[in-house]
Amino acid sequence: MKNFFDSIVRTPGVLLMSILMIGFAINAGVGYIHSSDSAGPSLLAAASLVVGQFILIVIHQLRKIGQGSPAAIKCSSTR
Repeated sequence: MKNFFDSIVRTPGVLLMSILMIGFAINAGVGYIHSSDSAGPSLLAAASLVVGQFILIVIHQLRKIGQGSPAAIKCSSTR
């Protein structure tokens, strides 16, 4: 299970998306505290980054599974 979480953390782009998501969430919190209208779009951006991270992780894990399949191993051994 630890290898699975390590592979998620090492997925390209997840760290950058996490940093951006935290920044947008902080911006939304500050906008909410100051009662400005900037909280909504920032919160929407943070939520879309979370969805994007999930999709990126699923695609990366599916590619990893596909590379480890017997058909992929058979094709790579003939080269």
